[in-house]
Amino acid sequence: MGRAMLIFCAAALIAIGFINITTSKKGLSLVEQTVNYADFIMAKNAAHTAIQISMQKINKDDTWADSHSEGSPWRTTVNDRDVELYTVHNPSPDFWEPDELRMISNAKHNDISVQVISQYLKEPFSSLVPDFEAALTVAADPDKFDFSMGGSSSIVGDGPPGHGCEDKPAISTLPGNSYKFDGIEEGSGSGNNKKGVYGDPLVYEDPDLSYQPTDELIARLANSPNVNYLNGNLSGNNVDMGSPENPGVFFVEDDLKITGGKIQGYGILVVRTYGEMEYFDEDGTQLDLAGNFEFNGLVIFENAYNFKGRGTPAINGSVLVGHTDDYPDGHSLGIDISGNITLQYDCIGENYAKMAAATAVEQYKYTRIVTSEGVNYFHDQPFN
Repeated sequence: MGRAMLIFCAAALIAIGFINITTSKKGLSLVEQTVNYADFIMAKNAAHTAIQISMQKINKDDTWADSHSEGSPWRTTVNDRDVELYTVHNPSPDFWEPDELRMISNAKHNDISVQVISQYLKEPFSSLVPDFEAALTVAADPDKFDFSMGGSSSIVGDGPPGHGCEDKPAISTLPGNSYKFDGIEEGSGSGNNKKGVYGDPLVYEDPDLSYQPTDELIARLANSPNVNYLNGNLSGNNVDMGSPENPGVFFVEDDLKITGGKIQGYGILVVRTYGEMEYFDEDGTQLDLAGNFEFNGLVIFENAYNFKGRGTPAINGSVLVGHTDDYPDGHSLGIDISGNITLQYDCIGENYAKMAAATAVEQYKYTRIVTSEGVNYFHDQPFN
């Protein structure tokens, strides 16, 4: 009996020993897994932070991404963790297709290296540009503008032939303002020979119309180093106002007199308080917007006392007339459409305006599409 008991006790002790060894190994495994997971989280956070820092650098300097390719990565430390990051940049040859940017960030903590890959798309236009809703948009209080139209001028909201544009109203204005345009009638002619007012409807009271978004656009553009200020006496033969491939942003804040030659512009033209665009023909007759002048895009008259269109200028895109909240009472924005001026809504002109704004305004335009994460366990391996 005593011998049997000894054998049983010995077996029990051996079994308990095996249990202790097994439990100890499981405990060590759990501890190791916990440590590895903590290392993974720390490395992953460092990799993500490096991507965020890189996006800030790209926002300030468009060339940063191209200067840190796989062969010349950016190396830094984030919370004492080594990080190596490089970019793969695929700019689109077509302005209207988004650029692709991939950021590969590798971060190391202890024996774990984490790789985070984020894919971005860069939108090809600026959301600041208001949608073109008509050939002429008047975002002004009724007691702060006057409208007149005569001669062989035209305001055409119908999309131009062959451009693939939807038809728009000829004139868009604030609710309650349509009486300011009493007397206008649908014009005559067809195709490129339209004279008068065309659109469906001729005058549209837009309940969503406001000048404030344009306020913001002008403020952003005015503070950009990439805009052009036009003033003084310029010869039409020597005026550079952009091109279809490179439209620009142009401000007129003082008197601008243009003489001779055909003038073509693309992008955004802003005429602000006290600014006047004048054209002198061969006889020295002073005109506000006249002569052989053509602008393709968005023309904004902000607090400008007179918008006079006489002679034979053409604006293909949209004209917007409005005033800021601090525009003084007792002053009226004079909108005079006469002579042979043509205001033609054009969606291609809208594209030129968006291109010009996107180029002029430095803004964060990348949108993250997808992010993936991977982990590598290694010992005594170089950090790549």
